[in-house]
Amino acid sequence: MTAEIISVGTELLLGNILNTNAQYLSRELAELGITVQRESTIGDNQGRLADFVNEAKKRCDLLVFTGGLGPTADDLTKETVAACYGDTLVFDESEWEKITGYFARSGRVTTPNNRKQAMFAKGCTILPNACGTAPGCMIEKDGKIVVQLPGPPHEMADMFGRQVYGRLAKK
Repeated sequence: MTAEIISVGTELLLGNILNTNAQYLSRELAELGITVQRESTIGDNQGRLADFVNEAKKRCDLLVFTGGLGPTADDLTKETVAACYGDTLVFDESEWEKITGYFARSGRVTTPNNRKQAMFAKGCTILPNACGTAPGCMIEKDGKIVVQLPGPPHEMADMFGRQVYGRLAKK
């Protein structure tokens, strides 16, 4: 199996944040016997991200995304990837309840823009976030696998270790 790691976030391109996610994922995927062919960083731009996804999905069996799953207008990974695979996003009430519960437990108010985090590609496997509010997902389509993980390193590593590693090991 071949893979690409795609880190999404203008803050990474500007050097404001060190991309430790790619290093972590490269090691984990190599341990599984998956060949990482490329690591890339894309800014928060829907057009450029869509172009990149359409190219990358032709090159590899597995695309692993980190970042762009948050509630802000520039968090575009889920909708862009879904569109590139011909899918639409659907609201998941169960994940919305988990998100609002997370905010309530931390004493914060859930704002309307957080509903975006409960939207997922139709038919995907939702990966709940035990450490934050941005759930991830896995899409399996046409013999390809797409994994979408949150950007914060502790959230990404926890989700990958608990929910993705074992699934990929079975492949």
